[in-house]
Amino acid sequence: MSRKTVSRLVQTVSVVLGVANAVSVGSKLAAYDVPLSLIVACALSCLAMTVWFVDHLVEILGSTMYRCTDPACSFKVRVRYVDAAENRRWQETAAEHPTHLYRG
Repeated sequence: MSRKTVSRLVQTVSVVLGVANAVSVGSKLAAYDVPLSLIVACALSCLAMTVWFVDHLVEILGSTMYRCTDPACSFKVRVRYVDAAENRRWQETAAEHPTHLYRG
């Protein structure tokens, strides 16, 4: 599968999960005679949160992170969809970056 197809599939799955979550929350709130405006607000926030969470989870699982070799430095680079040469370049950049971001 191409990257574009996978991306569309992930977006579709995240929206379906978000809608299912929103409908579930909305139906539970409707059972308690909550005003429609609050049900809509809660359902939309659940939809947005679910879509964001699934997309973020896929991004984290599908990427590679390189960190500075100095244990006290918090510098890190997260790359996605790169070829071997660019992957190696980011690995070297993380190991030899000019500024160190030390944790306070």
